[in-house]
Formats: sequence, C-alpha cells, structure tokens
Amino acid sequence: MSTRRQRRSVLAWVNIALLAALVPPALGNTVHVPSVRPLQQAIDAAGDGDTLLLAAGNHRGPVTVARAITLRGEPNARIVGNEEGSVVTVEGDHVRIEQLEIRRSGRDLSNEDAGVLVLGDGVHIARVRFRDNLHGVYVLAGKDVRLIENHIIGLAATDDDPQVIGAEGARRADGVHHTPRATQSLMGNGLHLFDAAGAVVQGNRIQHVRDGIYVAHTTGAVFRANQVHDSRYGIHYMYSSDNIIEANELWANVAGPALMFSRNLTVTDNVLRDHSGFRAYGLLLQNVNASTIHNNEIRGNRVGMRLQNSSANDLRYNRVFGNLAGVTINSSSRDNVLTRNHFGLNLRQIELTGPAPPTDWSIDGVGNRWYGSLPMDLTGDGISQWPHHEVDLMAERRERFPPVQLLTGSLGLRTLEWALGRAPTPGARHITDPHPLVRPRQETPAQ
Repeated sequence: MSTRRQRRSVLAWVNIALLAALVPPALGNTVHVPSVRPLQQAIDAAGDGDTLLLAAGNHRGPVTVARAITLRGEPNARIVGNEEGSVVTVEGDHVRIEQLEIRRSGRDLSNEDAGVLVLGDGVHIARVRFRDNLHGVYVLAGKDVRLIENHIIGLAATDDDPQVIGAEGARRADGVHHTPRATQSLMGNGLHLFDAAGAVVQGNRIQHVRDGIYVAHTTGAVFRANQVHDSRYGIHYMYSSDNIIEANELWANVAGPALMFSRNLTVTDNVLRDHSGFRAYGLLLQNVNASTIHNNEIRGNRVGMRLQNSSANDLRYNRVFGNLAGVTINSSSRDNVLTRNHFGLNLRQIELTGPAPPTDWSIDGVGNRWYGSLPMDLTGDGISQWPHHEVDLMAERRERFPPVQLLTGSLGLRTLEWALGRAPTPGARHITDPHPLVRPRQETPAQ
C-alpha cells in the first residue's frame, strides 16, 4: 500500500472514531414491568441503558442491580422488601432510581440494612419515598452519587402520627432531650454517606430518623436545600473536609449540624432553629478548623453556636437570636474571626467555659451588632466608638456545676453582668468587641 493510501486509511479510521465519540450512545429500551412479574427477573434481563418502568402496585424485593439501568415508577409503584437486608442493593455504576416508593428493609445496623444500599459510582436517586426502612439510603464508597428530592420518614413515625402528614406535633421527652418516640440508638439514618467523594445531596426531606444526614470520610460533596426535623442530629459530620453545606433548614432536632473533626467547610445560608434539650445546639463545631460560616440564621436553640476545640474559622453575617445562649466558646478554640454578625435578643450572648481565648471580634475596624449595647456613633458610619463587653460570671462553673445554669437570666446576675460589662474588673471572664455596630451595614455577605 502506498504511503498516501496509508494516510487516507488512517484518516478514515480517525474520522470514524471521532464520529463515534460525538454520537451519543443508544438510550436503551423502555420495558414495562407489571407488579406480577418478578422484579429481579426483569432487572437481570435488562441491558445497559434500559429503563424499567414499574407499574402501580407492590414489586417484591429485595433486588440487586448490577448494570447501568433505570428503575422508574409509575404513580403508586412500590418496591417492598421482606424486612431482611436492603430492599435495593446497587452494585453497578450509573444506576438511576426515580419516582418510586421503597419500603421494609431489614433492621440490622451491623449489616447496613437500607432502603437502597449504594456500592457503585455515579448512582442517581431522585424523588423516591422511603418509608419503614432502617437507613433510607446508605452510600458505601460510592463516588459522585446524586441524592435529589427524596422524602425519608424513619422508624420513629407511625401511620397514625400526625407528623407523617406534615404537622410537627408535640415532641416527646426521653428525660434528657426531646426525641421522637422510638429509641434513637436503634434507628438508622436518613442518608448515610461513607467515603462518598463528590456526592450531591439536594432538596431532600427527612424526618423521624437517628441522624438526618450522616457523613464520614467524604470530600468534595455538596449538601444543599435539605430539610430535616424531629431527629437527633440534623447533619452529623465526621472526618469530612472541603465540602459545602448551604441553604438547608434544620429544626426540632436534638441538634442541628454537628460538624466534627473536619476542615475547609463552607457553611452558608442555613436556617437552624428550635433545637432544645440539655445539650442542644443550633450549630456545633467540634475540632473544625479553617472553615467559612456565613449568613446563617440561628434562632430558638438552647445554644445558638458552640465552638469546641475549633480554630481559624471565619464567622460573618450570621443572625443569632432567640436562643438561651448565643455563642459558647471553650478556651481551646483560638484565632477565630467573628465580625459583622447580628446578636439579637438572646438570654445571654456569650458563654465561656474558661478563660476567653484569642478571638478577633472585629476586622478592619468593624465588629458585630449586639442587642442592648450602648451606641456612641459620633462619626455617623454605623460603628460605635464605645467598645462592647460581654461578661460571663459563671464561665467554667457552668461546666463543672450544671445546677448554676438555674441562675442564667436571673435579675441579680444579669444586673451585675450588665454593670461589669460597662467596665470589666480584672479577673472577670469576658470578651470585648472593640468596634460594635450600632445599625446594620449595607454590605453584601461574602458568597
């Protein structure tokens, strides 16, 4: 063959390869699956890219999906397990599960029983109703998973519970916290992610579970616009860094986000409200470092924010009001920045568990807005020339002797702290904001 002909042949094969790359793969077939047909049989017969359209009614689980297919339900289609293991186990990559109801997993916490157990990568689960399962979705080392607009009701709910149909109802006490009626230590989580790098968890509604969203050893993930209520922790977060938590609403749990042993988190635009009990926090940072906490609304909690052994975090534009305590800081939380926050009417603004740690309460001559501060704005720039002090006479005594909590908010203690706040005496535990705001500043919160 001549050199010219060889070149033409090579170019022809290159063109064929390029065309093949540009043409999308076949979408596969749509197969209608009646409820009387064994679902596992239909799954095993499907090819990559096929869509199984499940008819209304109960389809029997458990089932295993090992190839890239879509399970999609017609109205009132359900996959119902036999209370052993997971209802659906996803072993393949790029599986999609949509518009179904999934019920009746096993109850074995050691076996990761769930409505859906995800072992593959690129799995997409959207608009699925989970009911009567141990965990809703359990992602175990699956990468780039998408969990979108699912509704998860945990084992604490019953069919006659008014909260199942949307009303919050009364919370029930276990002697320490307000909890749902089931024993939470025996319940599963709504969404459980372990080693799930690149996950997107968005628009889910979760209630009556142990932890709404449990995250461990996961990076590069986004948790956005989820709603969690009547559970233990809204978000329970361990050893997971470089993630985004934004625009979620968490309420009426034992605590909101409990973020632990992580760094480089972005926590913005969340509403964290109405968490009550002995140790209830709107936002808990424990061993969290170098993170951004901006523009959150934190209200109606036992403690708005607690910083425990957490350092070098940037907290700005947050609105903290209606809490028994606005912020609790322990002496090991150092070099945090708190500026441009609005501390509204809290029973007490600051609780210290020891000596006040090094903290920047103002940056570039701008501090925070404090309810009850004495304004002295001589220049008209919205910044007081009179420093603001918050005194905590109980300080570490509160941690060592819990009964002193009964004095919080008492007229005598508040009067004494108010007087000392004008000019703190040596030895009084206090923080100082050197440049408090006297009115909101017209600034756009950092995005």
